[in-house]
Amino acid sequence: MSDKPRFLADAMLGNIARKLRLFGFDCKYFAAIKDDQLLSIAKNENRILITKDHEFVNVCKKQDIPVIELFGQDEIDQIVEIYKKTSLTKCKIDMTGIRCTICNGVVQSIDKEKIIDRIPAKVAQNMQQFWLCDSCNHIYWKGTHIRNLQKFIDEINEKL
Repeated sequence: MSDKPRFLADAMLGNIARKLRLFGFDCKYFAAIKDDQLLSIAKNENRILITKDHEFVNVCKKQDIPVIELFGQDEIDQIVEIYKKTSLTKCKIDMTGIRCTICNGVVQSIDKEKIIDRIPAKVAQNMQQFWLCDSCNHIYWKGTHIRNLQKFIDEINEKL
């Protein structure tokens, strides 16, 4: 069992949830969910709720639900807030530990031959390593988006 914090992002923080998943965190997110459902999930699954809603933060505190209130206006500042409030020190992507950005499933390495018919020919030609979500079967590889994400990570680490 991992000692990493487990999160639950409210409906306004989908991009933050996806980033946390890429950084290897178990982060549940629902595009449409009622506050009482969020409270129930956070409590029953021991998750830290992440929100920008100050009134909702007070509700969480009254129910002894761990909560992080975000004040930052951009994603970099918001991720920095989460890291600081959970005593995390370095942001990184380790492909052996990422979660699926779509469904939060576990992503594991897979042989190219097993998924060759599901990836673009140019990707198959240029890439050797692939990862597959064990829940929704989404396929990942280290494309140009990883380089762009690395710039994002570098900015976060400068602020930590």
